[in-house]
Order: sequence, then C-alpha cells, then structure tokens
Amino acid sequence: MILEILLPIPLNNKTFYYNTGNIDEKKIRLGSLVKVDFRKKNYVGLVIKKHKKINFKKKLLNIKVLYNKLCFTNELIQSMFFLSNYTCNQTSLIFKKFLTGFSEENEIEDLNFKKIASPKLSQDQKKTLEKLNTNEKTFKVFTLNGVTGSGKTRVYMYIVKEILKNGFQCLVMVPEIILTKEWVKEIEKNFSISAEVFHSSISIKRRRKIWFNLISGVPMLIIGTRSSLFLPFQKLGMIVVDEEHDQSYKQEDQLIINARDFAIVRAKNSSCPIILSSATPSIETIHNCKNKKFTEVKLLKRISNISMPKLHLIDMKNEKNLISEKLESVIKENLKKNLQTMLFINRRGYTSYVICKKCNFIKSCPNCDVSLVLHNFMTKKETFFLCHHCSHKEKFENHCHNCHSKNSLQFPGEGIEKIFEEISKKFPKSKKIVISSDLIKNTNNLKKILENITENKIDIIVGTQIISKGHNFPFLKSVGILNIDSLLNDFDFRSFEKSFQQIVQVSGRAGRKDFIGNVLIQTIQPKHPVLKFCKDNKFEDFYNWELKKREINNQPPFFNYISLIISGKKHPYVKNFSKSLFESIKISFGGCKIFGPAPAVISLKNKKYRYRILIKIEKNIAYQNDIKKFLKNIKVPPSLKLYIDVDPISFL
Repeated sequence: MILEILLPIPLNNKTFYYNTGNIDEKKIRLGSLVKVDFRKKNYVGLVIKKHKKINFKKKLLNIKVLYNKLCFTNELIQSMFFLSNYTCNQTSLIFKKFLTGFSEENEIEDLNFKKIASPKLSQDQKKTLEKLNTNEKTFKVFTLNGVTGSGKTRVYMYIVKEILKNGFQCLVMVPEIILTKEWVKEIEKNFSISAEVFHSSISIKRRRKIWFNLISGVPMLIIGTRSSLFLPFQKLGMIVVDEEHDQSYKQEDQLIINARDFAIVRAKNSSCPIILSSATPSIETIHNCKNKKFTEVKLLKRISNISMPKLHLIDMKNEKNLISEKLESVIKENLKKNLQTMLFINRRGYTSYVICKKCNFIKSCPNCDVSLVLHNFMTKKETFFLCHHCSHKEKFENHCHNCHSKNSLQFPGEGIEKIFEEISKKFPKSKKIVISSDLIKNTNNLKKILENITENKIDIIVGTQIISKGHNFPFLKSVGILNIDSLLNDFDFRSFEKSFQQIVQVSGRAGRKDFIGNVLIQTIQPKHPVLKFCKDNKFEDFYNWELKKREINNQPPFFNYISLIISGKKHPYVKNFSKSLFESIKISFGGCKIFGPAPAVISLKNKKYRYRILIKIEKNIAYQNDIKKFLKNIKVPPSLKLYIDVDPISFL
C-alpha cells in the first residue's frame, strides 16, 4: 500500500508518497501520524489517503515510524482543509500549527471533579440556561447576548461542566490571556473543574502534556487564546467563544485567519454546539441571528437587578482642558464619597506624535511610514520614542532633526500618560494608577493592581483597552470616555461598530454594586447617531441602523472583501507586480469589483514597501471559491511577499 502524506513544510500544498514498509497496513488509518525522511531530514507527516498503486516512476521511501496512539480525527482533517480553502493559506502550514505540542514521549493526566454544588443562578440566568438547549450532541450556534454584569460566564459554565462529566472535551476561548488568570481561578473554585490554560507563551513541557492528553481523548477543559483552536481535540463536546466580537480573534501574521469563524467550523465538523458570548455581538453575528442561522439567547438584566449606568454626553467644543468641568466635578464628588472613577483613553504613550513649532516637522519612524509615539514623558526619566508597528525605539531629545532648533517640539496629541499627568495635577492627593499594556510588567503585577482596585485602595484609574472588559470593580461609580471622536471618524467602515462596542464595554464597568453608575462621554459630536443610541440604551436600533447602512453600501456582511497586500524592499518591484496582479485578476474575474493597486495606508513597514488590492465579491460561494483557488496559485517572486486576507478587519 502507498500512503499519501502531508508534511509541515511550505511547498505549495504538495503531498508526498511513501511505502508502508514493514509496518502492518491494518494499523495505518487516515489521520495517522508517521515519521518520514524528506531530503535527509525527519518530519512528522499526516496520512491523508491510501493508494493501491500510483503513476509514479521514482523509487518511494518507506515510512520510518507509525505513532500508534496519535491519530487526527476526520473532523480535524476536514477543518484543516476547509480553513486552507477559505483563507487561501497553505494546508501544510496549518498542519504545522496543529503539531506545536507534538512529542514522542508523554503521559496521560486524569481530570477530576469534586462533588460540590455549583453556584446558584438567578431566575433570569435559569431561563437563559433552558433556552441554551445543548443536551443533544449536534451542531448548533447559540449567541449569548447578555448585558455587562449579567453573569454570562456562570450560565455557560453550567453547560460546560455537564458536558465534561459525560466524558467530552470543551474549549472556552478568550481574547487575551493576561486578563483571565483570576477569572480561571474563580471558575475552578465555583465549579470544581481543573482547567488548563493554553496560549502561545506556555512552557513546552506543559504544551506537550496538554496536546497528548487531548489527542488521547482525556476529558479536559481548555481555556485559551486563538492558538488553542489548533489543538488535536478527539472528543470535542462544546466550544465557547467569550467576547466573540473582540478583534484579538483575528490573526494577522503568518496564518491570516479569524479564530471565531474557525471555531464555528470546528464545532460543525465535530457535531457539537458552540456559544458565542458577548455584551456587544459583532454585526456579522447579529446578521446571522436575523437570518436564523444562529439562535439568539438574551440575558438583559444584571445580577441582583442592578441598574445599568446612565450615560451623559459632554460637548467639548467650548472646553479648554483635556478633562471637562463636568467630569472634574464628578471625580471630586466620588472622592468625597470614597468611590472610584475610571478614565478610559484608547491611546498608548504620552502623545501619538510630536511636531516642531518652527518648521512643522513631525518625528517619524525610519522603518515605517508612521509618526513615532512619545513614551514616559510625564516622568522625564528615560523618555523615548517608540514605533507601535516595528518596535523601533530611540531616546527622546527636544531637538528638531529637520531645522536643528532646540526645545522646539510640541506635543499636541493626547495619550494615556498625558491624561494621567493632567489628573495628577488636578487631584494631587488622590490615590491613582495608570494601566496600559506598555506599563504592565507581568501577570503578577496586573494581579496586584486589580486587587488594589477591587479593595478600593485606588481612587482614580486611568487605562486603555486592557481595563475595558471582564473586570468587576465593586466601588467604581463613574467612567469617563475621552477620545471616542478619533474612532468614530476613522476611515474603516467598521468604525461605528467598534465605537459602539467600546462605549458599551467600558460603560459596563460602572455601577456594579448597590449604586447606579454614570458614564461621561467627552465628544465634539454630541448629536452623532452612535452616541445617541448608546445614551438611550437602544442597542437593537443601533444594529438595525448599521445593518441597513452596510446593505445600502454593499459592505460586509452583505458582500465579502478579500484584501491583498504586496510587500517588498524595492519599491519598483512591489509597484509593478501589484499592477500585473491587478490586471490578471481583472481579466480572469471581471464580474467583481477590484480596487487598487494603491499604496497601503502604512505604505512602508519594517523597511518594506506595501501596496494594496481590495476585491469586493457578492455572496456567491462557487464564484468565491474560483477566486480563492486562483489566488492560492499565484506565483510570487522570491523578493516579494503576498498576504491574502479573507474578510479583513484592518485596512492599514
């Protein structure tokens, strides 16, 4: 018998043929993992087909080892090939991702359940649980649309525990692992489940143990980031995608995929239910609910019937300071009552750019076509410029490199550090803290900070996206949102959706105890429809309005986009190849709209020039498959890189 084997090497989706040699053919199954020799190196291969004979004249090598206990399921193979076809990624590279925990030597660990009662549910949570009918081992997509503070986690964990008891494996996906350490401990305490946390930074030893236990069929609960989707589940019983709207689920390097969508594929091929949980579901998810593809289940009340916070819009057109008079007054009132205030600004550093007041020169990155962000300016110690795209870093000097003027730099843009500086001046005696991914040293550091906030040892919290979701701060009375206008007016067609989600998620941190919270949104557009929808709690109206707008403009989810980025070190090569590729697509697929080629928004990144082509396609599966097949077979010169992004969420 001759085996057709997939190897984890980037050779344009080629497969290779090997003889079984001395190994018993009956023991070899489709999905078996084997060791083979390829170009004098050992590789782990995947058996995808068996042949009695093939039309191949060269002598075939024998497989070296059959790993009897290691076999990929039909679900896994189906999911792998579907992902390759849909996203235009090479199957061999996807297979390589599934091997990241492979080891020839391992041992099995048993998962034990302690027999203690799970926490009680409220009446609303019980009703929601009944609607999430996941008793049968069948594929179904549920959306758990619950307001912030409604206890969505507690509801789906009831289901997870029962499925684990029945001998299945479960996956709960989270956007960022740094925010989940304490959350995982709470789940283990409340539900007596030993969960395994999986992400790209865990130790090799732990990764291998988890990988081997899963492929061996051991009942396990995995809580992980998008990389956990590339684990070899044998008995997948349920998937939960927590905060399903979060952009962190989109991977934009190496393999460009949307982990939320791939999770649905894995659930479908495993014939198991999947729950998409969020207080602010994505537009695509809402659209699928309206089309009855997904089953929507709502949880519209907070635990203990605590009221949702009240939103106030502050017109900043006549304000002179970064912190409005109204917000400053609210902070003072909270300090008197020993309650907390959170200020949210989703912009890292001190300022997003600096400019020379004499010649208008803006300090930019030498590797990328972007301005450098100023960091640590408020401390005046080790102040530096940083590029958020290539991580280029250089020491700050108040000196213009263009006109050579000294002390001529101005700092017009506001970042989190500048806001913290302003707060420190206005409220010098208050206990305050600034939180962003740049300033958090490690998970233990974050843990201590969150403990201090929870225990009311902090008066004013100034933070970025890292504080916007998943936290329960019992003494947090007020939230101030400071830079929503920049997001509302972004060029991205999803800017309104992102703004809505950001406002609702951040607002949900306020008023979680026995007082009504309040949210103050500083804006120069107080009459903007998105802000009005948020203020009036008309969430369904927002989704209907946004969907109608997208339909009129032929945008997703009514149309599909495929983004192509051509990148290389020599500008003429990049430009010329982009033009020829554009013409080739236009000739082959004249029925779809093609935009470009044009320099990308960030036209130079990491010293590489970038051009973009955008393809807009109607919802026609056969036609889309033809285009993707064409794109997968494009021959790219060695000096260039072609990045194919199906369903892009970033247009930089």
